[in-house]
Amino acid sequence: MANYINENVAYDFDRFTSAAPKKEQQTAQPARPHLVKPQRKTQQDIKAEKRSNLQKIAKLLIVAAICLSFILPNIHYRLEINELNGSIISLDKELNEKKSENARLNMALNAKISPENVKDYAENVLGMVKRERYQIVYFDLDNGNEIIPAQ
Repeated sequence: MANYINENVAYDFDRFTSAAPKKEQQTAQPARPHLVKPQRKTQQDIKAEKRSNLQKIAKLLIVAAICLSFILPNIHYRLEINELNGSIISLDKELNEKKSENARLNMALNAKISPENVKDYAENVLGMVKRERYQIVYFDLDNGNEIIPAQ
């Protein structure tokens, strides 16, 4: 390693190569694949294949039916929920309209029976007047709870 100090070589890559001798690469052509001719199927093989195909189809149909039995009710209930949500929304709108109508009618009723309107109606329509001081009669109850009829 001391001899590399003064040279421009950074690494000695010969240290990393394996000690085994290098083999020359052979450029051999790959062997041709051997074609195998399929054997003819017998009637029993054909029947067994048909039977297995029918079993596969039956299994597939059963799995599809099971999946549909889970999916279709779910879709039905979701549609029903959407329908009910729509009716809830329309009923909420109707309720809000009724509440606002009720508030309007209560305000109109309060305006009609306000003390100012009652006073105005009593004075103008019924011809009533405010009582005067001489019209006030006081009762003296010091004598007890006797009632004396007027004569």
